[in-house]
Amino acid sequence: MQFSGSAIPEKWQPAYEAHLRALEGKVAVVAAWLLLVTVLIYQFSHPLRNSHSSDLVGIEFLLRLPVILTASMTLITHYTGNSRWPNRYFLRLMGLSVMAMILSMLLLYLQNKSAGLYQISNGLVISFFGVSVLAVRGIREWALLFLPLLVLFTGAATALNISFGDVLPLFFDPLMMMVIGMIVMEAFRRVLTSEFRARQKIAEMAGTDELTGLLNRRAISPLLNHELQHAQRTGKPFSLVLGDLDLFKKVNDTFGHDAGDLVLQETARRLKGALRRQDALCRWGGEEMLILLPDTDDQGAMAVAEKLRASMADSHIPAGNNRIHQTISLGVASFRKGDVIDAVIGRADEALYRAKHKGRNRVEVARPSEPEPFVSA
Repeated sequence: MQFSGSAIPEKWQPAYEAHLRALEGKVAVVAAWLLLVTVLIYQFSHPLRNSHSSDLVGIEFLLRLPVILTASMTLITHYTGNSRWPNRYFLRLMGLSVMAMILSMLLLYLQNKSAGLYQISNGLVISFFGVSVLAVRGIREWALLFLPLLVLFTGAATALNISFGDVLPLFFDPLMMMVIGMIVMEAFRRVLTSEFRARQKIAEMAGTDELTGLLNRRAISPLLNHELQHAQRTGKPFSLVLGDLDLFKKVNDTFGHDAGDLVLQETARRLKGALRRQDALCRWGGEEMLILLPDTDDQGAMAVAEKLRASMADSHIPAGNNRIHQTISLGVASFRKGDVIDAVIGRADEALYRAKHKGRNRVEVARPSEPEPFVSA
């Protein structure tokens, strides 16, 4: 059994990874508290369980000590916020320390023919189930937590001449609980993943234009504000390009709204194909498109805008039996010191108006005006 990351679309993989890390953090804290309390109770409750053996208490404490330390370290790093490790590393440490503890204690009791094997068997059941729950990421994590130490246990038992006839009956219930734990975690992962996919789909629908699949105004707004803050802090430029399809109303009137929808979809595809991965493309409204170009000055933005213009003008758009020659006019504006986002968009809009006025199917850059262009220190 394995929850496969391939079930998550590639575009959602970063968000899913963050979702997994958050889940691992919660599981790690709960597991650390449970381990710390449980191990300490078992260490000091030998008389209550009728398993007190003075010659083994000290050795048992040494075997339990790694579990106590790893659980304590997990809690300390969580509550202080000083951890540089991913939470899955803490889960692995706790899982491996639990497996090492319980298997070593089993070897200890078998070798010394000590009473208390029944309680060790119960400990195996609890440990196998608990460690399987720590395998948040599925079968690979499970294999890492179980297989190496089971192999070491087998080798140690052979070296100590411990009969497997004495060992195997003790493993039946623990192995069953391990399988149950894996099934429980697989079901839990599937439920959480279904919820994750549903949330991502809702968020995507809220942040994208239904027709073109591009970002909408709501979705690009935080990107614009982030880029503005970045430019103010670092002095690096950014530019906006505002584009508007030329005579688009005529397309709808002549060929129908279905053809107009195809033109908008093909426009989105072509413009997106002409941009870099870090650029953001938004359907600003109707047939208007807004492009955010991070770390790009006005000259670089002019070159990008010309590339966008050519991507539309150089070939017709098929729409049923028709071939539509659709062009776009674009206005370019770059960030200047003291700007707010609306000021940059306003200058791009003025440049777009000039492009329309000068004959359409062209690119215009915002004219120099106050405030002065921003120059980094």
